Amino acid sequence: MKRLLSLLLALLLFALTGCAGSGAWDDRTYLKLYYPAPLDSAQGGDAIAHVNIAWDDMSQEDTQTQAERVLMLLMGECEEDGFTVPVPRGTLLRHCRVENGVAHVDFSEAYGTLSGMKLTVADYCVALSLTQITGVEQVAITVDGQELAYRDSQRFRARDVLFTDTDEPVRTLTTWLYFPNGQGHLIAERRELTLHEGQVRCGVVMDALMEGPAGETLLPLLPEGFAVLTVRLDEGTCYLNLPSSDTELLPDGEAAQQLLMQGIVNSLCAVSGVRQVQILQDGMMLARFGQIDVSQPLQPSQ
Repeated sequence: MKRLLSLLLALLLFALTGCAGSGAWDDRTYLKLYYPAPLDSAQGGDAIAHVNIAWDDMSQEDTQTQAERVLMLLMGECEEDGFTVPVPRGTLLRHCRVENGVAHVDFSEAYGTLSGMKLTVADYCVALSLTQITGVEQVAITVDGQELAYRDSQRFRARDVLFTDTDEPVRTLTTWLYFPNGQGHLIAERRELTLHEGQVRCGVVMDALMEGPAGETLLPLLPEGFAVLTVRLDEGTCYLNLPSSDTELLPDGEAAQQLLMQGIVNSLCAVSGVRQVQILQDGMMLARFGQIDVSQPLQPSQ
């Protein structure tokens, strides 16, 4: 895992102008304010970028005041060129408190409209920005006082994020993906998958399943257009949240649907720490997905 670069190291990088109008790098204190990288520059690289904020005056304030100031900048007060607000417009800060090294941030319901990679990026823009403050080691983000159940994690740390502009290698995941052959049997395909910053292993596995097999002898497991809303791992159970539109894409017949579902479950359970898979639809538990009973977590086939 990549640890957040020190502010001292930032003094060695190319100068970026801060919101307070700082010029070339000097002996002042700076804070990095993180935001989603533009799509045209994020392909193959980092999904998160930053601007540098002159922080001399704020560094003398208490931890709580600094945290609140960072959040106000993230929510729209920063006017630095290139910076884009990582939270949805209309999001309000309900409260922020720093306690035992954790910054507890509660946003209004607008923040809850985020999902998937957009939610992950927003969460880590907030976390990376706040954890530069002395005394803030983790960030917990809620919406109207409630945790978002479909998150992979509820606590965010700087060291969870990997950036590609460093000497550290990109993380890889060596695992097995299951695809059908022409005879209707699942065949394991050994794959080495790349994880970029903000990505989780189960999410990368689902992305790879949607891309299809690498070998020519195997067939795609998932139909074209199949989508995933969120994936999270909690105490050995992978919660796979699918949109209701996926139901319309399922193949005809219980046997074909069972093959598809078992391929998903086998692939996810090939990841270390995953014992079973619970299927959700639009964030809700359901009894059946197509013709498959998903009222209980599904186990991999032996």
